Amino acid sequence: MKYWALIIFLTIFFGTFLLGSWYVFNRGMQALPQGALRTVFPWIFWGLAATFIVGQFLERGQPFLAGKLVTYVGSFWLVTLWYLFMMILLIDVVRLGNHFTGFIPASWTESFLSGKNLFIGVSVVTLILVIGGHINALIPRIIPVEVPIDKKATAQKEIKVALVTDIHMGFIIGNRRVKRMVKKINEQNPDLVLFGGDLVDHNPLPVIKWEMGRHFKQLNPPLGVYAVTGNHEYIGHPEVSIDYLSQFGIRYLRDTLINVDGVLLLGGREDKDKMRFTGEKRKPIASLVNGADKSLPILLLDHQPVEFDQVAQTGVDLMMSGHTHHGQFWPFSFITQKVYELDWGFLKKGDTHYYVSSGFGSWGPPVRIGSRSEIVIFTIKLN
Repeated sequence: MKYWALIIFLTIFFGTFLLGSWYVFNRGMQALPQGALRTVFPWIFWGLAATFIVGQFLERGQPFLAGKLVTYVGSFWLVTLWYLFMMILLIDVVRLGNHFTGFIPASWTESFLSGKNLFIGVSVVTLILVIGGHINALIPRIIPVEVPIDKKATAQKEIKVALVTDIHMGFIIGNRRVKRMVKKINEQNPDLVLFGGDLVDHNPLPVIKWEMGRHFKQLNPPLGVYAVTGNHEYIGHPEVSIDYLSQFGIRYLRDTLINVDGVLLLGGREDKDKMRFTGEKRKPIASLVNGADKSLPILLLDHQPVEFDQVAQTGVDLMMSGHTHHGQFWPFSFITQKVYELDWGFLKKGDTHYYVSSGFGSWGPPVRIGSRSEIVIFTIKLN
């Protein structure tokens, strides 16, 4: 089932990519006048398109430097193509309207709105967007969130919890980003550090070869470091990723609830897509929480922000998720807002608090437009 799902996804994905590429290429060729630029344009365009396709296959194999470079260039081309496609489509819609109404003077289309000028303008705007989005992706925000819980304090009246989701370590997000992330977490001096899934971007081999796990040894919060699986762990090799990262002080919670030093109860669920990739169901939330000592605050990690009502019925105080990336780049945030009850930020329903993080890393292009990378710092205050 896992491999059939992957084949179907790749067929649809690459088919859409090639159709979109052909549309952008043809409109570019029509816009450019005869000359040197028009001669080299096909080589540049399809060369960049090839880096994305080849990079997707290299990214799933053994890591090597040239493969990393091809994957990196291809990932930027994907988001570049997306914004080229949208802007060209908008221009075509305007041109279609002008064909029937003639609201644009002919002198304009023959001068500053010529095909060549539109080609240059669209290319420059897209380049600015992608570069700005990349810079934005590299600068995570620290998001402080205060969570009052109406339970009697035992060992601590306040608990400081750092949440990081969706790192996506691999070919694109490597040692430099992970090292900076760990440094930022330590600067907050949390009591507890939680990783909310998708630590690995489906292929654990580059994570292991380039020894990314060593940075996590610098984390030493008094209440420990915990993680759950995400869908990208299951796209790849979850047991390899988990076994490797567990060597560096990360304890994975896999459909279990534990007592953390008498301070709180911490639950972690297997990712919802475990069933899709392995055929095995994850445990219902009720089986994790029912019968637990609910005089302590109950925190729950679940990678995908789903089953909010079921979670509330079990008496969980704070559920933390990621997965959505808040759309990562515009306009996908509109889609995530429709798909999920909460796609980013804070929500309280009854006595249960929910937080969905936009994540630290990125899927594919290291670009964020209309969303921000983040590390969330919860201050849990008990009565």
